[in-house]
Order: sequence, then structure tokens, then C-alpha cells
Amino acid sequence: MLGTLILGIAAGALAPYAEPKVKTAVENILLDDVPATPIEMRLFSFAICLVGAAILSMAFGEPHAAPLAIGAALGIFGPRLQAKWKASRNPDYDS
Repeated sequence: MLGTLILGIAAGALAPYAEPKVKTAVENILLDDVPATPIEMRLFSFAICLVGAAILSMAFGEPHAAPLAIGAALGIFGPRLQAKWKASRNPDYDS
């Protein structure tokens, strides 16, 4: 179950880096006439990463959906949570 959580975190964290490659692949193959909005491309790249993590999870023999979804949410919001944590530890006294 921990492996599935880690795969979910990796899928959420790697989705922004996979977005440019997914965007070029989708635009070249599927969407010649109808361009996709940026939010659709972000969601689609996240879905591709999540499906890849689910396939890897099934290959390792731990197909649990809840840890995968929780890990993906942590992977997406992890950088924001870290920035908020660092900002709370180093307050700005100038303002």
C-alpha cells in the first residue's frame, strides 16, 4: 500500500513536467482543428501520469485506488504545501 502511495505522489509531482510532451503528442495526433485549453491539457497530462502509476501499481501487485488517489493529491499540492510551511517558519517582519 505504501508503494501505491509513493507511485501516486510521483504521478502528481511529474504531471507538470509531462504536460509539454503530452501536449505536443495530442496536438499532433488528435487535435488538428480543435485546440485544447490549457486546463484541459493539464488535466489530461495528470490523467496520463495517473494511469501510468496505476499500471505500475498493478504490475507490482498492489492495486489500491485510495492510496493512489491520496498520493496523487499530495503530489499535486506538495510544492504548495512546502512553500506555505517554509513561509510560516520564516515570517516577514517588514510588513
